[in-house]
Amino acid sequence: MGNMKKANYIISAIMFLVGIGIVALASSLKIKLGEGDPGAGFWPMLLGALIIVFSAVLLISTIKNKKKLEEKTFTISTPANIRVYILFGVIILFCVILYFLGFYVGILLFIPTVMYLLEVRSVKRIALTTVITLVAIYVLFGMLLNITLPAPIFFR
Repeated sequence: MGNMKKANYIISAIMFLVGIGIVALASSLKIKLGEGDPGAGFWPMLLGALIIVFSAVLLISTIKNKKKLEEKTFTISTPANIRVYILFGVIILFCVILYFLGFYVGILLFIPTVMYLLEVRSVKRIALTTVITLVAIYVLFGMLLNITLPAPIFFR
């Protein structure tokens, strides 16, 4: 158990560093404003900047309300929080699978895992949702928009 003031300071510092990292990585991508397509770096740069702004807002708000936040406590090991931590791990694992096994294998594993984590226990519902989502993604991105989604590393 800890107090919210300390947690807010830690979270604002971590998110500030994450925002800086995103901006630094996005700066290597092209940004073309005013030409219709803003370029590959536009959205990551905007996301990184927003993360920096919101971490600064959290820091300022914490400094402004530090007396009130010192009295508030929280517990990081509640069952709901543990489920969130597991979901973060699943998302990181999805990114690794995406790189090595490609998008379709990754999403084939990701959707049922997240549904199970969110307490959907109907195998029929999980299978149907996964298949419909995969088919919709393939038709929309693969066939209609002709966008190549990440392939397995051994097909590159």
